[in-house]
Amino acid sequence: MNDELHDIIDPAPLLPGMHVPWYSWVIIALVILAAIGLFIYFLTRTKPAPPGSVASIYQESRKHLELLLGAISKQPLSQIATEASFAVRRYLAACLSEPALYETHEEFLLRDDALDRLPAGSRDKLNPLLEQLAALKYSPSHTDPENAEIILKKSLNTLQGIESTRTKEIAPNP
Repeated sequence: MNDELHDIIDPAPLLPGMHVPWYSWVIIALVILAAIGLFIYFLTRTKPAPPGSVASIYQESRKHLELLLGAISKQPLSQIATEASFAVRRYLAACLSEPALYETHEEFLLRDDALDRLPAGSRDKLNPLLEQLAALKYSPSHTDPENAEIILKKSLNTLQGIESTRTKEIAPNP
């Protein structure tokens, strides 16, 4: 009889499946990370507005403010301030992809990057206007045609100043 001890055989050849080298796992992980990175990039990038839409929103905002000028004797000052704020913020949302339209004034002020894409002169005019509009929106309701006219003209001037600094996209010649 054979009293020798035999070593345990390697079970790998008996197991189903195939052997995947370690570098294959590294390649798979890199592909997954690249796919996640591309997904995040496309999810977070801002899409530029079509060239005509910003100009048309500027015209709409300007017309809205001009219509308010004609109705200042009929509406309370808080309502006029709310409408003027909406017109200015709507333009900012279209022009700069700025989320100010969907934020409270306090949230807007707390964001460090708010209006960074505007020139300093436009920011210097816009910030006090938005402050004044925010204060008037929540003030007691009363009609004040003189103050309403000043605010609406200031809103129109600020809107025109921002529009004049915006780079215009020119359509290519066919």
